[in-house]
Amino acid sequence: MSDPTRSDVDLPALDPSWWSWHSAHGGLLAAMMMRHARRLAGGMAPRSVHASFLAPVRTAPLRLSTEVQHRNLSSAVTRSTLHHDGQPAATATALFAEDATEDSTLYRKSRVPDVPDVADCPELDLLPDLIPVAQHLSVRMAPGARPLAGGEEAQLAAWIRLKNLDLEPAEAVFVLLDSMPPALYGVLDEPVPVPSAEISVRFTDQVTDGSLDDWALIQVRTEQAGSGWTLESGSLWTPDGTLLGVSLQTRRIVAPAADLRDARARLPQSA
Repeated sequence: MSDPTRSDVDLPALDPSWWSWHSAHGGLLAAMMMRHARRLAGGMAPRSVHASFLAPVRTAPLRLSTEVQHRNLSSAVTRSTLHHDGQPAATATALFAEDATEDSTLYRKSRVPDVPDVADCPELDLLPDLIPVAQHLSVRMAPGARPLAGGEEAQLAAWIRLKNLDLEPAEAVFVLLDSMPPALYGVLDEPVPVPSAEISVRFTDQVTDGSLDDWALIQVRTEQAGSGWTLESGSLWTPDGTLLGVSLQTRRIVAPAADLRDARARLPQSA
């Protein structure tokens, strides 16, 4: 008899075009884990997912183990572990919940950046030779800080979209929130790896079918950086200003100490 609270599935190796630097894109790994967890949770809507990346995922076989840790009539909590070449490579804890039967919205205002239309924002070269996943994305930068321009603010805003990837809306939100150049690039002038160690995404009730048909507006910001680590936040909106999700991400800065000192010198200082 099958266990309705547990699932173990073998998955094909990821296409290297979905690598970020030298291993698989973390947002895509999290989306894969969320997809299988949602099935086990009975199709309820994702409300939050916290993913941790333990080891690089490259071209070896994958195996995904998922279990329901708690379930009641309106919500479920799942735990997933993705194995790469037999070793744990990523984990995810997810909260799923039933949508309300009627609109019970209390508050929806969010601080949407004031940026020009997509056509009026320049396209960003995402360095596909260094970051293969860039070939699956289109990014048009909003005015202000630009990646690797040695600016004074570790914050970036842009229009962003995925090219021809078959994902559920919540999966696409997760991938996009992990697809911008690191916000720290706003104060750097040379590309250095800033891989994600972990990322949490919280979804609003506005993540529905059709919510990501085309472009979305994204803003990422470095909240603090030092000692080889950076804390980054992100928000994603539809073109009409509807908030879809927010993220918090811990990144490892892989750079020489001198570069880190230069980056810290450029970060805004508290009053």
